[in-house]
Amino acid sequence: MNVKPLILAAALGLALNAHAAPKAASKGKPVKTQKAAKQAAAATPADSGAVRLSDGIAAIADNEVITQRQLAHAIAEARQHLPKGTQISEDELHQQVLAQLVNQSLIVQAGKRRNIQATDAEIDAVIAQTPSLKNPSAQTRREIADTIIMEKVRQQAVMQNSRVSDAEVNSFIERARQQGVALPEGEPMRQYSAQHILIKADNDNAAAGAESTIRKIYAQARSGADFAGLARQYSQDGSANSGGDLGWFADGMMVAPFEEAVHKLKPGQVSPPVRTQFGWHIIKLNDVRDAGTPEERQRNAVRQYMSGQKAQQATANLLRDLHSGAYVNIR
Repeated sequence: MNVKPLILAAALGLALNAHAAPKAASKGKPVKTQKAAKQAAAATPADSGAVRLSDGIAAIADNEVITQRQLAHAIAEARQHLPKGTQISEDELHQQVLAQLVNQSLIVQAGKRRNIQATDAEIDAVIAQTPSLKNPSAQTRREIADTIIMEKVRQQAVMQNSRVSDAEVNSFIERARQQGVALPEGEPMRQYSAQHILIKADNDNAAAGAESTIRKIYAQARSGADFAGLARQYSQDGSANSGGDLGWFADGMMVAPFEEAVHKLKPGQVSPPVRTQFGWHIIKLNDVRDAGTPEERQRNAVRQYMSGQKAQQATANLLRDLHSGAYVNIR
C-alpha cells in the first residue's frame, strides 16, 4: 500500500487540486542554480534507499527523487479514490498527483531539517487505527513516519496563522451586511474559553528542557500564582501579552492532545503539562458554553469559516515558501 498520496491529499486539503504546485515546479524549469541541481542529483541515490535505475526519475524535489514507479503507484491509488463522477484526463491526473508528491517531499524534508520527528508510538497509533496496515513493512513504517512529520509541519503553520479575533468576526459580519450577503445560521456547538502557557520544543532534544521548565511553572500555578501573570512572564506563544488568552474555540480548532486535555478540565482548573508538536503547555479552562443564541451560532459559523480560510492560506504560503527555496525539476 502506498500511504503517502492518500494522506497527503487529506492533510493538505489539496485533494487533486490543480493549484497544488506553485509555478516553480513546472516542467523543464528548475528553480535553483546549476550547482544546486548537481548537488541534489548527487545526493539523491544515497538518500532514496530503494531507488533503482530501472525505476526512472519522475521529478527531483531538492534532495530527493520521485521515481516513475512511485508516481505510478500514487496515480493508481488516486484513481481508486476519485469521487464518483469526477471527470479528469489521464494527463491532468498525472500532473496533479506528481505535484502532490513533490509538495509532500518538500514538506517532509523541511520537517526533518527542523528536527521534527515521528515517534514509534505515533507510528504504532496510525497502524492500530488502520486495519489494512496489519504487519506493515519497514518501508510502510517510513512512509507513515513521513506523513506524521508532514502533518506536524502543516499544523505548525496553520496554528500560527489561523486564529480569528472577535474584531475580525465583527468586520466580516459588517461587510457581509453592507453587501447584502446572507450569513449562515450556524449550529449549536460546544465552545471553550481558555488560557495557556507554552514552552516551545519542536524536537526531542529540546523537549526535556521544556518539560522541566513547564513543570516548574505548573507548580507555581497550582500554588495559586496568577495564571495570566505567569503567561506574560514565561509563555513563548503569541498569546503571552494577553495573559495566554485563547478566546473562545470549538472542537477541531486545536491539535488533538491540547483538546483532549481541555476536555478533562472543569472551569477554573489547570491541566498538568501537555505535550504537542509545538512544545509543552499548561492550560487553564475558564468557561464552557454551547453557542445557543442565533447571534452566537452565526458568529461561531463565521469564525469557523474564517479560520478555515486562514488555514488554507497558511498551507498555500508554506508550499510557496518551500518551493521558493528549493530545487524542483519535473522530468
